[in-house]
Amino acid sequence: MSLDAGVSVNGEDVDVTEDDFSVLKTSCVSLGVFNANERKLVNLENEIQRLKEPLLDNSLVMNRSNTPLLVGSSAFIKKAPKNTYLSDKLWQIKVNDKADIRWLSFHLSSETTLIKLRDMATGTSNSMKNITKSDVLNFELSAPSKQEQTKIASFFSAVDEKVSQLTQKHQLLSQYKQGMMQKLFSQQIRFKADDGSEFGEFKQKCIKDLNLYISDGNYGELYPTASQFETVGIPFIRANNIKNLRITNDDMRFIDEDLNRVLVSGHLKENDILVTTRGDIGMLALVDKQHENSNINAQICLLRVLNSKELDSLYLLYFLHSSFGQKQFKELQTGTALKQLPKKNLNQIIVLIPCLEEQTKIANFLSAIDQKIEVVAQQIEQAKTWKKGLLQQMFV
Repeated sequence: MSLDAGVSVNGEDVDVTEDDFSVLKTSCVSLGVFNANERKLVNLENEIQRLKEPLLDNSLVMNRSNTPLLVGSSAFIKKAPKNTYLSDKLWQIKVNDKADIRWLSFHLSSETTLIKLRDMATGTSNSMKNITKSDVLNFELSAPSKQEQTKIASFFSAVDEKVSQLTQKHQLLSQYKQGMMQKLFSQQIRFKADDGSEFGEFKQKCIKDLNLYISDGNYGELYPTASQFETVGIPFIRANNIKNLRITNDDMRFIDEDLNRVLVSGHLKENDILVTTRGDIGMLALVDKQHENSNINAQICLLRVLNSKELDSLYLLYFLHSSFGQKQFKELQTGTALKQLPKKNLNQIIVLIPCLEEQTKIANFLSAIDQKIEVVAQQIEQAKTWKKGLLQQMFV
């Protein structure tokens, strides 16, 4: 086995076309996955001449220098992008005809092997670690015959292919949803009433003219300090808890009942809409039954429909999630280093509103697509978890 690195060259962090020369960034490899988009354009002639170690088809690339979590991570590349080269922080692993490189890639990406590789990494910085070539070349592997290696590699390759198919299905469903939102809110596609009659035209209203209760999250002197957060209690939702139009409990913080009673600005009810108004502006979530009576921090604003006979909360959520809503979020945000969306600017967002019956039809249609997307996302995670467990059992 050999390890061959590239060299450090000057490149531009821009999109790379098929015929461009490029160098891989360390972020191209992440825990068994290769991302061909993580490349830098090399267009200066003297820099092109310095490029070394071209990326090969059916190759295996390892991070020799990265964060403590990613150092030693590797990925198999079936088809190498044209004119692509390694940087000095990446190794291309080459094996002789006695080993199956695909089998080796699965072995190196197993959690057991990754932990051992990380433990070998050195460096004074807590943010960057390095592995030496001699440590990797002397790393002991328990290898079966090449015939057995090939069988194992074929099995895990089939699992990867299933994940790839599911991922493509997820992407296509997401693209379909985006396309349908564009057509529905631009009125290219219209629903009809149950009796077959046409609905009336959409109306335009600013958020300030809708019958909504709008409240900023909690901030100021009463904002919880680090010592006031609990391991259980009332969920205190932050921007990182908003994902895919839902509230996620990942890395959730909690406050006690007494503090919650004091922080009155952000008490939530079911079907409230949450909007991030600081940092990454315009992320959205609909409050479900589980998170009713939770609280929110200063990065979030809540919108509450006060008359459900006029406006459907789910419809409003999808409109704000569409390109029509997201474009306005970007246009109305302020600040340079830290983006913000003041409440007065939020109030200026224009919403296109059909009659309630058509709102409900649009919301239900898009919600059904989201449910399909969620099912596929769960299937992807289940397949990845299953593969991870098998790798741990196979490569002890």
